[in-house]
Amino acid sequence: MKKIWVILIVLTISFLSFSQTLSNAKEDITVENKNYKIIAYLPCWVGKNWTAEDIEGDKLTHLYLAFARISNEFKISNYDVRIPGVPDTVSSQTIVNDIWEEVIRVQKKYPDLKIIVAVGGWGADGFSDMAATKATREIFVDSVVEYIEKYNLDGIDIDWEYPVDGGGGTIKARNEDKENFTELIKLLREKLGEDKEISFCANVSGWFLDVIEWEKVVPLVNSINVMGYDYHGPWSANTAHHSNLFINPQDPVAHWGLSSDAAIKRFIDRGIPAEKLVLGFPAYGREFYGVESGENGDGLFQKYQETIWPGGAIPYTMLKKYYINKNDFRRFWDDAAKVPYLYDGETFITYEDPQSVAEKAMYVKNMKLGGIMYWEYVDDIENDLLNSVYETLKK
Repeated sequence: MKKIWVILIVLTISFLSFSQTLSNAKEDITVENKNYKIIAYLPCWVGKNWTAEDIEGDKLTHLYLAFARISNEFKISNYDVRIPGVPDTVSSQTIVNDIWEEVIRVQKKYPDLKIIVAVGGWGADGFSDMAATKATREIFVDSVVEYIEKYNLDGIDIDWEYPVDGGGGTIKARNEDKENFTELIKLLREKLGEDKEISFCANVSGWFLDVIEWEKVVPLVNSINVMGYDYHGPWSANTAHHSNLFINPQDPVAHWGLSSDAAIKRFIDRGIPAEKLVLGFPAYGREFYGVESGENGDGLFQKYQETIWPGGAIPYTMLKKYYINKNDFRRFWDDAAKVPYLYDGETFITYEDPQSVAEKAMYVKNMKLGGIMYWEYVDDIENDLLNSVYETLKK
């Protein structure tokens, strides 16, 4: 009888050990176990149609719902308010009520997927006034706690573009934003606790390093999402890449230091831990029209006349369907910058594709960054870019 018990014990231990080995083997190939974040912003406004079936949450760690705003009463809101005294209105980029049923379905399908509310966005006002006093910060943070509880969310992303700078005068700003931003993050952490996540978006330009109290803020947040895109666009004098990983020395404005690598290294040189930095890429391209071919015949770094698409931005799904090696467009690859571009003799398009985002994912691994994020999910609804990132990071 004793021998039988011994055998049973040995078999049990062996089985548990084997099970643990299998479990560890499974965990070792998951993205999350390697501490890489894969974050996608999900537009939740009118015209950005998606359903729970479109979301491949098993390849993401985080899904950011864009955007909530700040009301005239200093509360988080799904409405956009511009003028005090005017009734709340739905803007072109605020969360609509119809999406919450789909969000619940995503939550049920992917219980491990963290779903975060993103507050702000380009041109979203109200941050500076809200953060200006202790009383108004309290109003906002208390409303955030209620909002997160109401929708069963996992945290908040502060997309304030930007403290002190105010988006180059696009939104209200004040010099005290630097210290007030710190106080806002402190209060969010205090009232949300350690179980909820806090992140914020960061501009890649050098000036942004001077508008945040990094030594105070970094320990309180889960990630800093570096917006590695829009380096060039309709505001630029020449055609160029809008999300290049590295700088091509032939770029006429190479001295500006506009690349994802240069930006990341500026943050790290400032003492910000690499594991807190999440590198962003765009799921859209930018277009320039009336472009001379130039010496190399590819339209790169050339003068242009105008842009035709609104803001010059084209979703990757549209690029894939109508442009990439189609309709006289030829795909080129800049091996110095590690990004592709298109040219048909007249129109130049800078964009990302599976090859270039794989390069960025490898960069994340090599630099031991916190992960990768992109704007935005619907622009890559067939998940070509997401699949490339996921496959690269899980290896």
